[in-house]
Amino acid sequence: MNVHHSLNRPQASIRECGGCTVCCRIPKITELKKPAGLLCQHCNENVGCGIYETRPSVCREFHCGWKELLYLGDEWRPDKSGILICLVGEGEDIPAAFPQLGLKFDVESPRVLNWFPLIALIAKEIQRGMPVFLGTPSPVGYDRRKVLLNPLMANAVASRDRTLMAQALRRAFEIGLSDAMKEKTTFD
Repeated sequence: MNVHHSLNRPQASIRECGGCTVCCRIPKITELKKPAGLLCQHCNENVGCGIYETRPSVCREFHCGWKELLYLGDEWRPDKSGILICLVGEGEDIPAAFPQLGLKFDVESPRVLNWFPLIALIAKEIQRGMPVFLGTPSPVGYDRRKVLLNPLMANAVASRDRTLMAQALRRAFEIGLSDAMKEKTTFD
């Protein structure tokens, strides 16, 4: 698998969502007053959006990493992998020392954190100097947490020790969970 592709120019997707509706559940959608972690009221689970033609701009402009990063195989489809990959850009809490485009791996369960393809992709992006985040769940009514992985995983990535990388990912997940009730959901 060649993972040395630029995030700066996502390719036009040739992939279809199929029955995947993970992006209709995981993120908060302010325009629809939909909290993170709940299925959108307009989503027909395993089918798709019931208001697709008139969906809000945030939904139209959403970039699913699996659909955009064509070097990722079908096993990365969010409903199969348990991972929603999102492109993160300027104004989305990327530290100034980093390029203002990176990846966020939104997960619901720590079970996926030992998956070697995930560890390898995160390590590759960190080695390239790209900002990489782990998105973690929170109770309904609170915003999901986003943990910057680069400082937490730098030593593990440098050592190329997969066990240390998995441990660092689990630690990031725990950090996200410990902050899970930090920010109440608002729709201002």
